[in-house]
Amino acid sequence: MIPDYAAKSAHYKNSVNQINKHLRFIGWSRLFTLLIAVFCFYQSRSQLEVLFLSLGILFSAGFVFLVFYHFRVKRKLEVASTYLWLNESEDKFVKEAVPYYPNGQEFTDTTHPYSFDIDLFGPHSLYEHLNRTSTVIGREKLAAALLQTKTTEALAETQEAVSEVSEDLEWRQAFQVYAKLGEDTAEIRKYIEHWQDSRQSISIFSVILSFLMPLAGLTTMIFLWRTADVYWFNLGVALFSVNMLLFGMVHSHIRKEIGKTERIGAALSAYGEMLQLIESRKWKSGQLQEIHQKVHSQNQAASSLLKEAARIHENLDSINNGIAVFLLNGTLQFHVHIFRQLVGWKKKHRESISQWIEQIAEVESILSFSNFHVNNPEYAFPVLSEQSISFEELGHPLIPKTTRVNNSVSFDQERFVILTGSNMSGKSTFLRTLGIAVILANAGSVVPAKSARFYPIPLLVSMRLSDSLSESTSYFFSEVKRLKLIIDHLKADNAFVLLDEILRGTNSDDKQNGTIGIVEQMVRLNAIGMIATHDLEVCETTKAHPAYLSNQCFEVEIRDNDLFFDYTLRKGICQNKSATFIMKKYQVI
Repeated sequence: MIPDYAAKSAHYKNSVNQINKHLRFIGWSRLFTLLIAVFCFYQSRSQLEVLFLSLGILFSAGFVFLVFYHFRVKRKLEVASTYLWLNESEDKFVKEAVPYYPNGQEFTDTTHPYSFDIDLFGPHSLYEHLNRTSTVIGREKLAAALLQTKTTEALAETQEAVSEVSEDLEWRQAFQVYAKLGEDTAEIRKYIEHWQDSRQSISIFSVILSFLMPLAGLTTMIFLWRTADVYWFNLGVALFSVNMLLFGMVHSHIRKEIGKTERIGAALSAYGEMLQLIESRKWKSGQLQEIHQKVHSQNQAASSLLKEAARIHENLDSINNGIAVFLLNGTLQFHVHIFRQLVGWKKKHRESISQWIEQIAEVESILSFSNFHVNNPEYAFPVLSEQSISFEELGHPLIPKTTRVNNSVSFDQERFVILTGSNMSGKSTFLRTLGIAVILANAGSVVPAKSARFYPIPLLVSMRLSDSLSESTSYFFSEVKRLKLIIDHLKADNAFVLLDEILRGTNSDDKQNGTIGIVEQMVRLNAIGMIATHDLEVCETTKAHPAYLSNQCFEVEIRDNDLFFDYTLRKGICQNKSATFIMKKYQVI
C-alpha cells in the first residue's frame, strides 16, 4: 500500500508550528535572562554585593545555556521542515507526477547504446522519476545502476536489498532528510577529495609550545591576582604576544586546511548521520550487510569518526571570527590545538573517507529503487531465470496509471519480434517501455508489470539518432555506425536489441532490403528483442524462420470519421493504415 504522505505532511506541519512557538519562547527567555543578568551586575555595587553578583553569574550562565539550547531546537526545526518538504513533495509526486529531485541531465550521452534513445536522463526521464538521491556521488551511483548489467547473483542480492529497505518508511525518510540537510554539491565533493588527499603537518616544536605558553600565561595571571604586581601584568601581555606570534606561524596551514567553503562541516555531519542510520540496523540482505561492514574503521563506527571530523572542522571555521582569533589564540592557542587534532584525525582515517562516502552512495541508489517499489506496489520483481524473458501486463512507468495500456510479451519461444502498426499506434512507446523494463530489471528494481521473468542481459537500442555537424556525418551514417556497434556486440555476446524504423535516411528499396538484412543478422546472431517497421514486406521474413521470428502489431480503427487507437498488442501483421486518412482529414492532400 502506498504510504499516506498527506497525513505525514500534516503531522510534520504541526511539529514545525510547535517548534517555531518554542523558538519564540526561547528568544524572549534569552532576552529577559540577559536583562536580569545585567541588572544584577549593576546592583552588585550595592550593599547586597555578593547576592547580586551570584545572581548575575547564575543568569549569565542561564543565558549561555539558552543560546546553545536555541541552536539545538533550531536544528530540530530544520529536520522537521525537511520532513515536511519531503512528504509534501512525495504526495504531490504520487498524485500529479511532479518531480522534485534532479533529473540527471548531466549524465546524458547521445553515443551510449541506449540511454539517449530510452529517455533515461533529463526532463521527463526515468532517472527523474526514480531519483531520491541528494549527494553528488549518490546521483552518480544511481546513474551507473541504470547503465550496467549485473551478474545473476548480484542481481538477486540487489533485489533483496531493495525489498528490505522498502519495508521501513521511517528509516528511509530519515536517510533522505539527513542527505538533504547536508546540502552536498559538486564543489563540496571536490573539496572533500582535495581535503582528504592534502597532507598538512605541524611541528613538534609548535605542539610543545602550544601547551607551555598558555600554561605560562595562566601562571602569570595567578601571580598577578595574588600579588597585584604590575610586573606579572607586563609579563602576561608579553606572553599573549608570543602566543599570537606562534599562532601566526601555523595560520597559513590552517587556512589551507579549511579551504574556501563553510559547508564542509555540515556535509561531514550529514554523512555522519547517514552512516549512523546504516550502522543502527541489523541487515538481512547480503549487499546491505557488506555495506554495514565497510562503514567501520579499526572497529570504530564511521559515523562517530565523521561527526568528530565535522566538529573539528567547524571549530577551525571560527578562525574567520577576528575577536575569537584574538582572544582564544592569545591565551590558549585554541586553533593550533584544533589543527593538531585534525592532522591526527586525517593521519588515522584519510584512507577510509572515500569508502564511507561510497557506501552512502550505494544506499542512496538502493533507496531510490525502494521508493519506486513502495509508490508502485502493483509492480513486480522479475523472477530470475536462466533463459526466459517475459513481461505480463507491462506498461510505461511515466504514463499515468489511469490512461496507461498494459501489454504482455514473451521472448521464450520466438526470440525476435517484428512489430508493425500505423503512425501513432504505439510502436515506439512500446519499444521504450520494453527498454525501460530491461533497464530496471538489470538494475535489480521492480518493473512496471504484473509479473516478469528475466535474466541479466545487455541492452542495445537504435531509436533516436541524429546527424553530426562536428563530425560531418549524416543521419544515415550515424545509424549505420550504431547498427555496426550492435552487430559487433552480438558477435561477442548475447543482447536484448530494440530497433525502431531503421534506415530512415535512405530510399525505400534500400530501406526495405537493409531492414530484411538486419533481421536476418538478428537470427544468425541469436539476438533477443524487437524491431518496429512500416515495411510489411519485412514481415515475410518470419516464414523463413517461424521458430525464431514472430509478427505482432498495434491496430487502428476508423470510427465516425476519426481514428481510434486501443494500444493493445496483437499477434499478426498490421492491416489498417492511417497516414493517408490523417493527411486527407487535415486537408494536406
